[in-house]
Amino acid sequence: MSENYIRNHFDDIKKYGNVIENRLDDENCTLDSVLKDNAQFSKLAQKSKMNYILIDDPYKIDIDL
Repeated sequence: MSENYIRNHFDDIKKYGNVIENRLDDENCTLDSVLKDNAQFSKLAQKSKMNYILIDDPYKIDIDL
């Protein structure tokens, strides 16, 4: 995710975080921590020349949960 996307959608990221990551405790999930973690994962992906999808705009995915 881009920094801009995270900043604009942080409430949704936190609200739905347990859907994907099964987070039980979100107390330590802050905007700063998400930005920091995301930057680290982005750098690792680029360094490893991994393909990744950069989410910068709102998107809809139809998944049966």
